[in-house]
Amino acid sequence: MADLAANRDRPAAENDKRAQILEGARQVFFAHGFNGASMSEIALAAGVSKGTLYVYFENKERLFAALVEDHSRQIGESTLKLDPDDDDVRGALMKTGRDYLSVLAQQDHVAWLRTVIGAAEKFPELGQIFVDSGPRRAAQKLSDWFRARIARGQLKIDNVEIAAWQFMMMIQGPVLVPMLYGGEARPSAARIEEVVKQSVDVFLAAFAKKPA
Repeated sequence: MADLAANRDRPAAENDKRAQILEGARQVFFAHGFNGASMSEIALAAGVSKGTLYVYFENKERLFAALVEDHSRQIGESTLKLDPDDDDVRGALMKTGRDYLSVLAQQDHVAWLRTVIGAAEKFPELGQIFVDSGPRRAAQKLSDWFRARIARGQLKIDNVEIAAWQFMMMIQGPVLVPMLYGGEARPSAARIEEVVKQSVDVFLAAFAKKPA
């Protein structure tokens, strides 16, 4: 996580070069997996010299870790846009669920998850970086939003962190598991809508504040 904070302090040109390298790395890791990728191939795909590559990343593990953080951050920023002042709880959860699941169900993302799982078998710390920068960060954002809704008397939740994980897993399970482990195709928009609606219904049945 320190890498992300350091990136904000770099000059724009350095951040552009870093983004260029990450995009090249993304292509190589997707094509060959973590074990099959080499720094030489990544430098070629990124259009930089191998020396330049090592200026930014000391080894393949650090480069992959930065890519994991970058990918997870982009997903969170693009899908979990919850307004703490939004009083339409159902509407907000439906929109967030649709946005989140639509990204997670992209074939590129599923391929990326397989790459991360493969890398984590050899380097468990990479798996931990994925958990911290992806699912755990998403759960934290949801938890913060739930707390705002609790303060307004709209939700009643004893453990908001568990509730956040439950909401995410209800949405992901019926779609992501068959794609990730079964190699199934991305489901239809109607199927995604059905999964999100039922997940929101179950969540609100459990946690919506009942009128006195």
